[in-house]
Amino acid sequence: MAGIDKAAIVFSIAIALIGVGIAVAGEAAYNAPTITAPAESTPKVSTETSEPKAQADPFASIAEKVKDAPKVAMDEVKEEVEEISEEAMDIVDDVGSVIIEEVEEITSGPVTHTVDIPVGTAVPGCEETNACYEPADITINAGDTVNWINIDTAAHTVTGGSPADGPSGVFDSSLVMADAEYAFTFNDAGNYDYFCMVHPWMVGTVTVN
Repeated sequence: MAGIDKAAIVFSIAIALIGVGIAVAGEAAYNAPTITAPAESTPKVSTETSEPKAQADPFASIAEKVKDAPKVAMDEVKEEVEEISEEAMDIVDDVGSVIIEEVEEITSGPVTHTVDIPVGTAVPGCEETNACYEPADITINAGDTVNWINIDTAAHTVTGGSPADGPSGVFDSSLVMADAEYAFTFNDAGNYDYFCMVHPWMVGTVTVN
């Protein structure tokens, strides 16, 4: 009986030690660091033979705009300059037209023309070259004035008409002494002959437009 009890005691102790050993071994295994061998990576071999497609650049359009910006700006400046130039030319044309009109008004206004009575006309001979009045034939506009200046030493007249028909009564200077002048304004268009009553070989003509 005592032997059986001893055997049971020994058996119980053995089971306890086995339990303790298993517990210790499990704890050690739990706390031990885990070392994992690196997995060998097998490179993938592409079976495609075509070149990889280039990815679209989302900034390409912006880059083009930035690149073209100076050209676009210059084109706009050029257009503005051309518009300003056209406006300036229009202004110049307008101003030029006004100036031309004013000049034409001034130049088309009444003008005074000078006719000389030359030295030596008191003696026949000037009629041979039509030089008794200089100029002997003159063309003017209606409203213009003719001013005869006697630079001869003898007195002369400027009388409308002709030696053959006599005075017309349109104008007559009477005697114009040496260094004196006579002026007449022609308001009506027409042809006006005149002569010197003292020296009838002296003749001239005024044509009025």
